[in-house]
Amino acid sequence: MTTLVLIVLFGGLALLLADGNWRGGVIFSLLIGFLQDPLRKLTPGQPSLFVGLVLIAIASCCLVLLNRRDHFSVNTMFWGSPLLAEWAPIYLYLIVFQGLNSLVRYGNPLLSVIGVAFYFAPAFGVWLGFQIGVTPRLLRRILFFYLIVSAIFAFSVLLSYRGWSHPLLKEVGSGILINFRYGFEAQGASGLWRTSEIAAWQLAAASCLSFSVALSLRDSSSTIGLMMSSMAFSLVALFTGRRKSLVLVVLFLGLYLLLFSRRSTAASREQLITAVLGAAGIGYAVYSLLLVNELGANFNEYTSRAATGFGDISSRFNTFAVGGVGTALEVAQGIGLGAGAISQTGNLRLEGLQKTSQMSFISESGSGKIIAELGLPGLLVLSVIFLLLAKTFWQNFLLMRLLPPQIFNLYVGLLAFSLANIPFFLTASQVYSDPFVLIILSLCLGSNLAMPALVHAFQQRQLAQLSVSASVSAAGVE
Repeated sequence: MTTLVLIVLFGGLALLLADGNWRGGVIFSLLIGFLQDPLRKLTPGQPSLFVGLVLIAIASCCLVLLNRRDHFSVNTMFWGSPLLAEWAPIYLYLIVFQGLNSLVRYGNPLLSVIGVAFYFAPAFGVWLGFQIGVTPRLLRRILFFYLIVSAIFAFSVLLSYRGWSHPLLKEVGSGILINFRYGFEAQGASGLWRTSEIAAWQLAAASCLSFSVALSLRDSSSTIGLMMSSMAFSLVALFTGRRKSLVLVVLFLGLYLLLFSRRSTAASREQLITAVLGAAGIGYAVYSLLLVNELGANFNEYTSRAATGFGDISSRFNTFAVGGVGTALEVAQGIGLGAGAISQTGNLRLEGLQKTSQMSFISESGSGKIIAELGLPGLLVLSVIFLLLAKTFWQNFLLMRLLPPQIFNLYVGLLAFSLANIPFFLTASQVYSDPFVLIILSLCLGSNLAMPALVHAFQQRQLAQLSVSASVSAAGVE
C-alpha cells in the first residue's frame, strides 16, 4: 500500500516536472512533505528515511527550474550584499567537505548523506523561495495550499487529543510522555504528524502564516476568516503539550507588529486593528458558546503548561544558545566532527559518541550542533554569511515601503516568522533536523530576497500605466 502511494505521488510529480511545471511541482512537493509522516506510520519498521522524501521532491523542482532559468540569479538575490554571491559557493564546498569528513570518521554513508541534507535543504529552500517570491500571486497560492492541508492535519491533532485510537494518530515509536505537573502526565497529541514536537511547530507555522496571508487580502470577510484560522491553529497547538509553539506565535506577533509599525500606512493599521478585533470577537463567541465544554476536563492542564513556557526563555537561551558554543568548540577538535555527527534521525545516531553528556547537550543547541559538526571553518563561514544576510534583509525591508500595502503585509509577515524561529533554533534545534520544517522556513526566508526584483517590477508597471495614461490624455486633447 505504501509503495503504491509513493509511486503515485512521485509519478505525479514527475509528470508535472517533465512538462516543465515547476510551480505545480512545488505544491505537489508540499503534499509529499505532509504525507510522508502518515505513510511512515503505516510502513513496517517506520523507516526514518521517509523524512527525506520532501527534500528529494524539492531538489527535483530546483533542478527543473534551474534548467529553465540557466542561471542561479544570485546577483539579484543578493542585491543588498553582493559579497554573498562569493560566499555561497564557499558554504557549499564546506558542506561537501564536512560530509566527506564524517564519512571517513564513521564509515556510515547514510549518516553523511543525511548530515549534508540538513545543510543543503535550507539552500534549496532559500533559492526556490526567491523564485517564488518574485510572483506574489504564486506565493499566496502556495501558502493557501499549505494552510488547507495544515487544517486537515490540525483536525487530526484534535482527534488525537480527544482520545481517538488509530495507528495514524499515534506518535512514531513509543512516543514521549510529557510531565505537566506532579500527578498529571500525558502524551502530547500528534495527529497525522509523526511526533507532537513536529505537530507543534507546524501548527505554530500555520498560525503565523494564516495571520500574514489574512492581511494581504482586500476582502474583509476573508481576512477575518483567516485571522480566526490563525487563532484556531494556536488553540490546537496547545493539545501537543509543547510550550514552544505558543511562545513562537507570540514572538512572531511581537516582531510583526514592530516591523509593521515602521513601514505601514494609516489604512494598513486600520485594517489590522479591524481584522484582529473582529476575529477576536467572533473567536471568543465561538469558544464560549461551542467549545468551552467540548475541550475535555484536562484542557486547563494544557493551557497552564503553555503559560510556563515564557518563563524558561531566558535561562534556556543562556544554557543552550550561549553555553552550547563553548561545549561544541571543545568537542569539535578544530576541524569539526563532520556533517551528521550530531544527527538525531532514527537509528543513525552514533552510539559511541551520543552516550556522552556533552553530545546530548549539544544536540539541543543549534549553535552547538553547527560548530561541533563544521568546526572553526564552519563558524567563520557561517558568521560572515549571517552578517551579510542581516545586512541584505535590512536593506530589503527598507524597500518594502515602495510596495502596495497588501503585498507589504504579506512579506513582512514572512520575514517576522523567519526571524522568530532564530532563537528557537539556537535553543531547541532537534525539530529543525526535519527537512520539511527547514524547507517551509527557508521558503519564507527566501521570498524576502526577491524584494529588489519585486520593487523593480512594481515600479516598471507604474511607469507603464503612467505612460498609457499620458497617451490617452494626449489623444483626448487632440
